[in-house]
Amino acid sequence: MKKLLSCLLLLSTLALHAQVYNNEWIDHNKTYYKFKVGKDGWYRIQGPTLEAAGLANVPAEHFQLWRNGVEVPIIPFTTGSSATVQHIDFWGKMNDGKADRALYRDPAYQLNDKWSLQTDTATYFLTVNPGGNNKRLVQTANNVAGNTLPAEPYFMYTQGRYFKDRLNGGYAINVGQNLFSSSYDKGEGWTSGEITTGNTNTQAFNDLYVAPGGPDAKFKIAVSGNALYPRYARIKINSDSLLRFPFDFYNYTTDSVSFPSAKIAAGTANIEVANICNLDSCVTNDRMVIHYYELTYPRQFHFGNATSFEFSLPASAAGNYLEIRGFSNPSGSPVRLWDLTNGRIYTGDLTTPGVVKIVLEPSATPRQLVLHSLAAFNEVGPLQRRQFTDYASASNQADYLIISNQRLFNGANGSNPVEEYRTYRSSNTGGAFKAKIFEVDELTDQFGFGIKKHPVAIRNFLMFARHKFAEKPKHVFIIGKGVNYQSYRGNENNPNIELLNLVPT
Repeated sequence: MKKLLSCLLLLSTLALHAQVYNNEWIDHNKTYYKFKVGKDGWYRIQGPTLEAAGLANVPAEHFQLWRNGVEVPIIPFTTGSSATVQHIDFWGKMNDGKADRALYRDPAYQLNDKWSLQTDTATYFLTVNPGGNNKRLVQTANNVAGNTLPAEPYFMYTQGRYFKDRLNGGYAINVGQNLFSSSYDKGEGWTSGEITTGNTNTQAFNDLYVAPGGPDAKFKIAVSGNALYPRYARIKINSDSLLRFPFDFYNYTTDSVSFPSAKIAAGTANIEVANICNLDSCVTNDRMVIHYYELTYPRQFHFGNATSFEFSLPASAAGNYLEIRGFSNPSGSPVRLWDLTNGRIYTGDLTTPGVVKIVLEPSATPRQLVLHSLAAFNEVGPLQRRQFTDYASASNQADYLIISNQRLFNGANGSNPVEEYRTYRSSNTGGAFKAKIFEVDELTDQFGFGIKKHPVAIRNFLMFARHKFAEKPKHVFIIGKGVNYQSYRGNENNPNIELLNLVPT
């Protein structure tokens, strides 16, 4: 029933959404090479991996890398004076929930996009683009000896807790039991465990390295209700009550407050989020959840003995001089700073024990930075070849769309039951439609950024077909069992789940 209701809602609202199909980044004249990234970090595609994919003789300047429709800057290293690529380095990011946003009835209903509803694994696509202007990370001189800038005293840092304790069902109506909305709705997604009436979720941020005399700190939170009662949320930091606000039923709210950073000067923020009684009534079995909270504060350039640290700096016409302490580089390994915004790489100056010195060139925009040790990298596995079908071509269009999984194409005695059904629908007896089969894994790669079993792929493909096909589709038939994302996420590492979740609901 949920699948049927979702399809009806989809068909009734297609025309209301901006026409973005997620395949705008694809050049159908190119071949792409697909691989997976499951955690943030420094990644390397080795020369033998490129060779095995038939890419050994590609000039370094022709390589191009994509993730979720955005080009990723890379560093191709060549062997000596040869043009042969020895390896390709890049900063990889695990999958997050940003692609889920389009599924919600209202994008504002997605309160925590740190974690994906489908999988933590992102898909990257390497390709060859001889046209040039491919994004690169350029080795840039770290001119500490000639520096005249003062060391930056602090930077504004956001420490977040993005809860991943449960997949919350979100908006519901109680009819003796909770009947949840068939859409992606209010409060749905990753959250904390439920906080019942009079109880508190207590967490701590430690080793904050607060900069003395810095500007105010800011706390921001998103919560939602999980029962048909009114309530108040109260937030304390280090036993000081900073926020108190009402919200009721299955509704959600976000709120924020600024406070003197001196309140966390000791380097610890004990955060208490309580579910307290409404002023007019007190219900003992009320429930609420936290989606996330963030603490933004002035931090010293001390990185807490991390071997990898992400941070940001505002735009600077003069550039910045950083003296970073508390950074760990095992076995005295070199330290690299990636300016992911401006496509630059700096090698840290380690001449002063315990201090990483870096002079950054000017930046017209705020920049996202990563400091990491070169002690170890993550190696990319085999590349999977992908030649995308151009569905805008008349020969690939249809008015009867069959979406299915290639696992169902092998029937008894060499038959293909899905193809047999397509043939029937193309016959006069079956309606004389122009029927075609669309394989769900290719739709996922082309319209869902390769995020496995992501339903946004089918949504976007249907929008594409409706607006791009010369003749609008008359019917869509999904052949293959689906599994809701809660069940799929909970069994993601079970190999049998792929036999059950053939086409996502």
